[in-house]
Amino acid sequence: MALIWQALFLVVLLLGEVIRKRVKSKTGSRDEDSDLEKLHTYPVEQIKGKERYRITMGLKRLDRHNWLTIDKNYLEQHKLRDNLFRTQGTKVLQCLPEAKYACQELLQEIATYLCDRYPAIFEMDNDAVKITKTGEVFCLRDHTNGMEPLEIAARLAMEDLSVLLEDGSEQSYLAATTSLFSIGWCAMGRIGCSVSQMHRAVPLWHKEIEFPVNKLVIPGFLSRLPVDSPMERSSYFIQVTAPGESLSSILFQPIGLSHEDIEPLPKNILIRRERQTFRRLPKSRAIVFGVKTSLTPLQELPLEELRNLGKEIESWPDAVGKYKGRDHWGSAVLGYLGTKVAAT
Repeated sequence: MALIWQALFLVVLLLGEVIRKRVKSKTGSRDEDSDLEKLHTYPVEQIKGKERYRITMGLKRLDRHNWLTIDKNYLEQHKLRDNLFRTQGTKVLQCLPEAKYACQELLQEIATYLCDRYPAIFEMDNDAVKITKTGEVFCLRDHTNGMEPLEIAARLAMEDLSVLLEDGSEQSYLAATTSLFSIGWCAMGRIGCSVSQMHRAVPLWHKEIEFPVNKLVIPGFLSRLPVDSPMERSSYFIQVTAPGESLSSILFQPIGLSHEDIEPLPKNILIRRERQTFRRLPKSRAIVFGVKTSLTPLQELPLEELRNLGKEIESWPDAVGKYKGRDHWGSAVLGYLGTKVAAT
């Protein structure tokens, strides 16, 4: 009998260890999250290699534990964001009067989330949050420092943040935004625009996308997004950088990627990815649209993903290829792919 009890004890002990490791792998440990310099970047969605071009939302359920993510690039990007807020002003920050309540709610949500998720990096004390690595303290309610709630939220996080509200006809429009690292997103030009208006420059929009978005996506997705079911999607762009170009210049692209005067050498080409999240706030019912930008040098792509990139580039219709800049960098990217394949 004693042997049986010992065996049962060992089974329970081993089972507990397995469960502990599985939970830790899904949520991350607080010890790991305490060392900012060792925090890995959030895994980017891989390029799939679709051989037929189709415009889709590509939405999937968002793990709420990873709504906002902090990584080893935080301090460097935090400095860049601070400089953009100071020098660009209304070009990167806009907030309509009707969005004030939602922005205040968003700030509280973000501060609470970050302090809970990364307690060694963010600390809450009454109505103030402190970034321990910089010593900065931001008041959550008494904004006597002149900062808008949305600006404070975007200074705390690594994501660009936008607030979507519904008008009288149930159309979603941009009521507040911070546009620091988002491609082709100038706050002054976007504020007040409907979702449809913001996408008019996209190729095939009027022909293939506008009707289903207005009739299906907005009523079926944005208007009905539950508070407890946030969503995410991803997109990518090809960016040609100048030799020695600063990170601030690379990331801040309010007009879009139009560096046609720069020779597209493989060593200066980046895969620029955006992780886009959608979450409904519980009180104001506003939709929060978050965008986190990450950069991967073309020459660091694994061969399989490089092959997939080549397939997708070649599948784009002419209008899409022109919009994305394929005429400029296409030969360089595909030529680099050919060289890598030949070397295997």
